[in-house]
Amino acid sequence: MKKTRTPLDLFHDQLRDLYSMEKQLSESLPRLATWINHPWLREAVFHHAEETTQQRLIIDGIFQKHQLEPSHDQCKAVAGLIEGGDAHLKSVDDPHTRDLMMIAHCLRIEHYEIAAYTITARLAEHLKLGEEHELLTSILKEETRTSEMILQFEPEIFGMAQLT
Repeated sequence: MKKTRTPLDLFHDQLRDLYSMEKQLSESLPRLATWINHPWLREAVFHHAEETTQQRLIIDGIFQKHQLEPSHDQCKAVAGLIEGGDAHLKSVDDPHTRDLMMIAHCLRIEHYEIAAYTITARLAEHLKLGEEHELLTSILKEETRTSEMILQFEPEIFGMAQLT
């Protein structure tokens, strides 16, 4: 791992984290979506998986612009979120309760993504990297919309879940 000495180094480090995060999610989201019972929630997660692949391509483009390569280091935070969520999902039998667990799982991931994109976009802004700031802010808005969209299913699914 390269030593982080400057804000630009930190920006590049955060980009590597974003790239790893999106790579892990683009691989895990389609698998997770197969566990979902509610058709609209399942479709939303599949859609976000496609969006995640596009986001990774945008991050890759920023790397190319800076003549950098994404590292092979894994974002351990997202790996932990995925692993923990998978374990919880497998332990839930009722499909509606599992859908609620999926919402909780996805929200944890989305909020990590929102935090990661927020700081990286702000670093780009302070470093006067206008195009990068614009691209990262656009992805941040997508992540925020996804979080809001996932939550819209919660009341309906809760109403279908076994309460005892």
